[in-house]
Amino acid sequence: MKDTYSILVIDDNPDDIFIAKRVISKYRDNFIVESASDGSQAMELISNTKPPALILLDLKMPGIDGIEILRFIRNREQTRYVPVVILTSSKMEEDLKASYDAGANGFLHKAHDLSEFTENLSAALHYWIDLNLSPN
Repeated sequence: MKDTYSILVIDDNPDDIFIAKRVISKYRDNFIVESASDGSQAMELISNTKPPALILLDLKMPGIDGIEILRFIRNREQTRYVPVVILTSSKMEEDLKASYDAGANGFLHKAHDLSEFTENLSAALHYWIDLNLSPN
């Protein structure tokens, strides 16, 4: 029996969640992809489920933003060491700095080109989850 791994995608854009799920599913069938479309839903999932193997986190969301969620993740014993990769369309240097200051493990720019975004996300997954298998 294969081990299963959970990846949590936190993003208010349903298209970005869909793309992330598609990219993840190309590589392995033993990933469970959970998603949250806002900060409060994300915090509830993080509080009430087993810690994921990886969190992909958007910065710019209404209400509770990505930095607040990241601080919440880092302040919890269960999720303190879970890798968190920021997924954002922001090109602002202060967002990059704030993300790393709050404990992000990586920062990935959401490219407007679908194939570039897919390629960047795939590279992040390979790095953080050690996906050493070719796509299905």
